[in-house]
Amino acid sequence: MKWPISAFADEIDGDLGVQLEHLNAHSISLLDLRTVFGKNVMLLTDGEVDAVVQETASKGISLNCVGSPINKVVASQSSAEDELSKLVRAGEIAKRAGINRIRIFTPETDNWDVLRHWMEPQVNYAAKNALLLMHENDGRYYGAYPDNAKRLFSNFGGDSFRAAFDFANSVNIGFKAMDDWFPWLLPHLETIHIKDSKDGKVVPAGDGDGQVEATLKWLKEIGWEGVLTIEPHLQWAGDRGGFTGPESFGIATNSLKEILNRI
Repeated sequence: MKWPISAFADEIDGDLGVQLEHLNAHSISLLDLRTVFGKNVMLLTDGEVDAVVQETASKGISLNCVGSPINKVVASQSSAEDELSKLVRAGEIAKRAGINRIRIFTPETDNWDVLRHWMEPQVNYAAKNALLLMHENDGRYYGAYPDNAKRLFSNFGGDSFRAAFDFANSVNIGFKAMDDWFPWLLPHLETIHIKDSKDGKVVPAGDGDGQVEATLKWLKEIGWEGVLTIEPHLQWAGDRGGFTGPESFGIATNSLKEILNRI
């Protein structure tokens, strides 16, 4: 099985042309759109979205998803209506770009009732507009924890709400892929974010405690089909993204390809 590979190419360089050059050099044909022209994807104008579409297509690269930061807020300090309005804009961006996939999160809260009422309108909006929300298990947010995520997907999982699983995010809060997430997550798994972690530091895939190779081997054996998205964070990581640089991006990409060759 050959999985498509995508990347958060803003980890390479801030310039879209440089991003595309390196994606082509590494034979990566998909791009997760997060930051371009010095802006987060959510701040792009329609004209800027059109420019991204035109330039990526000219280099033989396809867009994979809108890598939004939607719901990366504390529920008590923000409102569900604010994040829903952002999702509506993300939907407009996605459709303008000719895709339907939007990466999202869950807000920071321990209250299931708050979370349920927060997420329900978003999933309904996605369903009505033929969009797919891909939930990433990040950090301190509700869905980062396996038990919370089980409840989340048992209530909202379906064609409009699926998982973007991240190895490093899980390791950093004390959980591992094969020990805590699989096989229960499998029916909801849409994509995997490729980065690993050891002793609190993000490292190339396979160099950490994320069980990356064992998980990918198992997914290959059971016939899972989905996209692998490189998100290395090898120089720094922040709440709205990370940076790796061209050289380290190459290291991260080669680490993944070595794993794929072994399995």
